[in-house]
Amino acid sequence: MFSADAIYVQVFSDRFIVKNIDTDRSLVVERNLEYASPRMLIADFTTALNQLTDAVKSLRRGIFAPAPQILVHPMEQIEGGVTQIEYRVFRELALGAGASKAAIHVGPVLAGESIKLAIREDKQWQASKAV
Repeated sequence: MFSADAIYVQVFSDRFIVKNIDTDRSLVVERNLEYASPRMLIADFTTALNQLTDAVKSLRRGIFAPAPQILVHPMEQIEGGVTQIEYRVFRELALGAGASKAAIHVGPVLAGESIKLAIREDKQWQASKAV
């Protein structure tokens, strides 16, 4: 029986770096900059969702594996922190890409077990779960 894959998504203005922590496979997805915005990392939600969904599907261990847990890590344009709207965009992006659980991380780059720990300890997830 499979456990849920942990997927780490680094969001840059021009690309996603998507890594399956459990299989150590990763992809770099070049973002469609036709609809880019200098003010937001995700200006065209639908295009970003389609690109991320395709990447997550290609990195999963199989079609019968449980839905992955996804940690989204905005890497640029986060001076002063992440607003509630940005947080919601990143969360909805991960959930729309098939995540059973979506977490957001702002801070240093993570690796290995620290990614799984960040998903488990996501405070926004715990707050929304209590509602």
